[in-house]
Amino acid sequence: MRAYKFLSKQFGLKSLYEGRLKQSRIHELNDPFELAPYELTDPTLRWAFLSMREQMGQENGLICFSESLDNLVIWAHYSDQHRGLCLGFEVPEITGDGDQDIAKRVEYISAPWQFPSNFLKLPFPEQKKHTDRIPFTKFVDWEYEHEIRIWGRLSNEEGGLHFVEFGDDKIRLVEVIVGARCTLKGSDITRAFGTRFSDVKIRRVRAAYDKFEMVEDENGIE
Repeated sequence: MRAYKFLSKQFGLKSLYEGRLKQSRIHELNDPFELAPYELTDPTLRWAFLSMREQMGQENGLICFSESLDNLVIWAHYSDQHRGLCLGFEVPEITGDGDQDIAKRVEYISAPWQFPSNFLKLPFPEQKKHTDRIPFTKFVDWEYEHEIRIWGRLSNEEGGLHFVEFGDDKIRLVEVIVGARCTLKGSDITRAFGTRFSDVKIRRVRAAYDKFEMVEDENGIE
C-alpha cells in the first residue's frame, strides 16, 4: 500500500540523499496529547499511565505518513506551504493483525477513553490491548491527515537523532512528488538519490481547477 511522507525541500532532499527517514520521539511531535488517549483525572491512574508512557517513549519512535496525497492542507502544513516534497513509499498492507503489521492506521476519537483502574492487575493480553492503541490514537480534529504510523524501537542513532533506512520491502521508495510551489527540477532530485533509486517516478502536483485538491500536473516536471 502507498504511504506518503511530506517534507520541506531541505529535509526532503536530505532524506533522499541519505536514504533514510527520521524516527520522531514523543517530545518532538506537534500534539501535546500524543500517546495520551485516556482520561487521567485520577492522580493514581495518571501516575501509572504517564510512567508507562515515559518508558514507551524512551525506547520507541514514530515515523508518520499519510494515505492522502491530494489534501491541500497537509501540503501546506508539512511541505512548507507547497514548496516542499512528498515521498511516496510502498509499505506492507495493513491486515489488522497488530502483532504482524509493520504500519497501522491512526484511530481518531472525540473524547478520551477511560484508563482501566485495575490496569496493573490485568492479564498481559488485556494490558497489551490497551497499550497497543496508545501510539495510534489521536483527537478527531486531526482526521484530515489520514495518518499511517510505523512505531518501533529506536535505531541508528546519530547526534541524538534516530533514523530508519528505506529501500527494502518494509519501506520502499517508489515516487517523489514535487509541490506546486517547489522550485526543484527533476535533475535536482535524481542528483540527490543518485543511482540507488533509478526506478523511482518523479512528478509534480498542482491545484485542481474544479475542486479543492492537489492533482498531478499534466505538464510534468523539468
